[in-house]
Amino acid sequence: MKGSLITNRNQSALVRYGVIVIVLILWYALIYSPITARIESMQASSEGQELRIQRLKSRIKKLSTIDKDLAKEKKRLGELKKRLIPGATLQLVATNMQNDFLQKAKKAGVEVLVYRSGSPRRWRDYRLAVAIFNLKCDLSHFLDLLDAIYRENRFQRINNVNFSTIRGRKSELRINMEIEGLFLGEKAKL
Repeated sequence: MKGSLITNRNQSALVRYGVIVIVLILWYALIYSPITARIESMQASSEGQELRIQRLKSRIKKLSTIDKDLAKEKKRLGELKKRLIPGATLQLVATNMQNDFLQKAKKAGVEVLVYRSGSPRRWRDYRLAVAIFNLKCDLSHFLDLLDAIYRENRFQRINNVNFSTIRGRKSELRINMEIEGLFLGEKAKL
């Protein structure tokens, strides 16, 4: 009987250890392994979410600077529109340019003998209104007029200037000049 008891003890120990091993295998297969897999997938998804959050933060930062840049550009566009000579047509731009020039000439002490609109021209893809003036003055008054035109900082330019001097009791200049003003038409309303 002793042999059978030892065998029984061995079997019961073997069965006990076998049951423990089976329980451990089942615990690992059914509980621990799925939990670790879920933990790893949750860690991977949380890392992915963190990356998305970082990307979104950088995008928010970029978009906030775009908003500031847009405000700056709108302000700059408004300033540039103020520099345009007002007028819905080329003729109106030329007329407004003439009126403005006549006021500046009067303030500078320059006598305008003749003024008229010239034929329109082109600069790149834009049209230019043209105003032609014949002036009578001395050099210092003409320089005052040019300074007033320059200080206004409008989108206009002096294209052609011809000088002639008249000698007499008081020498004076006769000046023929063309002024061109930028006309944008519908593009100015953007």
